[in-house]
Amino acid sequence: MHAIVTTLKLARAFDDELLRRVEHEFFPRAHEANAGFLGAKVVRVSDLEVVLLAFYTSREVLDDVSSKIAGPWFAENIRAYLAGPVARAVGEVIIDVDY
Repeated sequence: MHAIVTTLKLARAFDDELLRRVEHEFFPRAHEANAGFLGAKVVRVSDLEVVLLAFYTSREVLDDVSSKIAGPWFAENIRAYLAGPVARAVGEVIIDVDY
């Protein structure tokens, strides 16, 4: 399993409508495009910082979803909220615990 951790520094806070669209439009679209997209978590660190953690079956699936779905969707829907560049870290999940 692979994950991408994306830190978004915002110029303005995400509104409820955008959060709804991320949950009910973007994530389902990513899963429909590639069943290897396993899911995600969105963490509000502060009003002007959000961290997105997304999980994939493999690095290939991550790259596919990122280039075909996530990149274009974020450019169209998220870019206007950003205060600067997005920070991303990609890697293999080495511990996965669910309770």
